[in-house]
Amino acid sequence: MRTGFSIRTKLLMVALLLLLIPWMSYEYVREMKTYLLSGQEQALSLTSRAVATVLHDRPELFSEDTPVDPNNLSEDEIYAAPLPNYINLNGDLSDWGEQVNQAITFTKPENGEADLSNLIEVKYALGYRGNYIYTMFQVTDDSVLFRPREFLRVDMGDHIRLTLQDPGQAPKRYTMVAHEPGRMSIYLMDDAWQYPVTGEPNYDLAAEVDVTDTGYNVELRIPRFVLSSDTRVRMAVADVDNPESRELAALVPTTPQSETDELSKLLVQSPRITKILKGLDRDETRIWVFNTDKRVRTVVGNLITEASDGELDKPSNETGVAYLWEMLRYYYNSALQTIFAYIIEQPSGDFADHERSIEERNDEIIQKALNGAVSSDRRPSLDNQSTILMSAHPIYLADGILGAVVVEQSTNQVLLQQKDTLENVISVTLLVLITVATALLVFASRLTLRIRRLRNATETAIDRDGRIISPRLDAEAKSGDEIGDLSRSVSNMLGRLSQYTNYLRGLPDTLAHEVSNPLNVVNSSLHNLSEEIPGSADSKYMERAKNGLNRIGSILRNLTEAANLEQAMQSETREVVDLIELIESYVDGYSFSNPDQKFKVIIHSRPILVEIAPDYIAQALDKLVDNAIDFAAADTAIVFKVRRLDNFAQIDIINQGSQLPEGMAERIFEPLVSLGRKDAQKISLGMGLYIVKLIASFHGGDVIARNLLSSDGVIFSLSLPLHDPYTATV
Repeated sequence: MRTGFSIRTKLLMVALLLLLIPWMSYEYVREMKTYLLSGQEQALSLTSRAVATVLHDRPELFSEDTPVDPNNLSEDEIYAAPLPNYINLNGDLSDWGEQVNQAITFTKPENGEADLSNLIEVKYALGYRGNYIYTMFQVTDDSVLFRPREFLRVDMGDHIRLTLQDPGQAPKRYTMVAHEPGRMSIYLMDDAWQYPVTGEPNYDLAAEVDVTDTGYNVELRIPRFVLSSDTRVRMAVADVDNPESRELAALVPTTPQSETDELSKLLVQSPRITKILKGLDRDETRIWVFNTDKRVRTVVGNLITEASDGELDKPSNETGVAYLWEMLRYYYNSALQTIFAYIIEQPSGDFADHERSIEERNDEIIQKALNGAVSSDRRPSLDNQSTILMSAHPIYLADGILGAVVVEQSTNQVLLQQKDTLENVISVTLLVLITVATALLVFASRLTLRIRRLRNATETAIDRDGRIISPRLDAEAKSGDEIGDLSRSVSNMLGRLSQYTNYLRGLPDTLAHEVSNPLNVVNSSLHNLSEEIPGSADSKYMERAKNGLNRIGSILRNLTEAANLEQAMQSETREVVDLIELIESYVDGYSFSNPDQKFKVIIHSRPILVEIAPDYIAQALDKLVDNAIDFAAADTAIVFKVRRLDNFAQIDIINQGSQLPEGMAERIFEPLVSLGRKDAQKISLGMGLYIVKLIASFHGGDVIARNLLSSDGVIFSLSLPLHDPYTATV
């Protein structure tokens, strides 16, 4: 009768203590995150409505034909106007349209001289079309000099200089120079603008030069992927007039230069809308303004924020109890941060999203705004490292739609608040979790120890050959839970199995006793029949009957031999013998009785002392040699190898011939398992090798069979423990 709690109940009671605290914390933080995201979406909706209100009924802000007043641009800003046509890079400025007339003129005396008759004039225009930024230079120069081919320096002729710099990066200097009219070579230059850094031209940029009556024209094409939203730009035209000295005569900048020598910021979208929304430019929020064609008119703000490194300050080099306390707190917090990095969603401060330089977007929320609907949405960033909240509002023109405003924010702020809350909850409950986990660990260790004890007792109750050693288990038999119930159940099973095994052991003797009486009756009846009926003794049927009786008698003897042998060996006295002498004597005797079979003995060392019952070892060798003779190939020798292996003496009996079928090497020593023999008249019940197994186990050894690897044949290895004189003395 089981009186204690079940293991399932005990584990459930302990596990519930661990589940309650994290479940409650998770539910609380999840609800808080949902509430904060809802509030953030409402704030974005109000922002988009406010921006749209400022832009209502102002169609001039969305017209690409509206001229740009250079006076409204900052000193470090340049504007790329939309181009009406795609630009063919050939030096012909006809496809620039009205942009040629709106080009800005820059002049500078050569060599800085005051002589106005020796001027270089540059007309410059900047525009965009598709995925490219185009620049036009119309240079008036009375002396156009190209770079000679034999010169290594790049600045030995008239050329264009371009400088690009991303925030926090070193500037990249490009020179566009040509040996003749046509396609210009573009090189990444050193700081002195004299020699290329690598010597290989840059193929991302493209430029074409064409000579005119008054000088030359240059068209430059820059892919927009080269320019990020914060890339700074500077351009200049370098003039060389002296064909002998090749010195720089003049350098005409075509982009604004501030007093701090900072490069200019390139504006691709509408600068007028940008000026209006500049006051809303702040981190963590980005505002897009689109026209009815979903083309970007302006972008202000930035979604990317600098994430805190989260590093802890190490304690100062103090001494005493205060220092030890600070060290403990430092390592405790460090361990907590390591845990938080795995179980809490970390906001990504650096993720990839739409660049400001894109021309248009096709988000569904933009189309809804252009249809007059106010809506909000969520989308992943381009690299799936963050979630972006979006709110869109239409921009009205009387009863129509002029464009749309989209305000975006990442969920980083909400995730940061969620992260801080979870860290606080986990920090407070960590001590409780450690206490409960320790209790669970102690309980699990004790449970494991009990199960292992029961497993060991079960394994030792039955030997390797399946014989019952102990019909009862004492381990955990008095326990009141399922482990005790299992121990008692296994004990009952072992008891029933032991009774059945004893029945099987006595079955051969019982069978021999029951069959011998009818067998004697049949045998005597055949004898009397041959006496009463003259001539019947010579009948073939009489001969068959006698052969059958002999076969039945042989079967009974084989069945009883194994059972009687196991009982007889228990009282057998062992003696210490030299195994080498025993094998040599045995082989001599067997060679005399089997003159047609060859035998060979290989001895590795002598003497080899073993403590055995010689008669039973000889009986085992008889079974192995009979088996080898039955399956040996003609004119081949049966080889005996005797050697030491660690603490055992090993006898290998090798015969050439057929090999064991697959899987038979493990089963051949089981009772009633046999293979076909060459002599079909011999009776084989598969008990011979089983008897060999019994004799080897009685002596504390073993016997195995395996196929030869080098040739066809089988090797049987009988191992016996070496005699230990110290153990024998004790």
